[in-house]
Amino acid sequence: MNDKNVPPLKERFLAFCVDLGIAASLCLIPKVGWMFGLIYFLGRDAMPSLKGQSAGKKIFNIRILDQGTNEPLYLHPRSSITRGLILLIPVVNIIDIYLLIKTGRRLADKWTETYVIKEED
Repeated sequence: MNDKNVPPLKERFLAFCVDLGIAASLCLIPKVGWMFGLIYFLGRDAMPSLKGQSAGKKIFNIRILDQGTNEPLYLHPRSSITRGLILLIPVVNIIDIYLLIKTGRRLADKWTETYVIKEED
């Protein structure tokens, strides 16, 4: 991975906003919506139908890959779930976002041994 393939922070943020909007919209379904929203939020990077990209990442041509195998996360769903859980844990999520802004790499990337790339069009 080289710096050319690293997506701009702005695009990562916008992709996250798209995904958060989808998760929030799913939560509007009466009674069971919160479960669908949570499932989407936690598994968004492991969806086989989008080849391991969330809807937001698909729009911005961003992909998360496993460091050891260079495979997309639909082959590593546990990593996708862990990445999502980190954003739901108070204080840990603040540290995660701080590290992303400061170093360009999330705490979630380190814990799950993943990296984020910008794909060519």
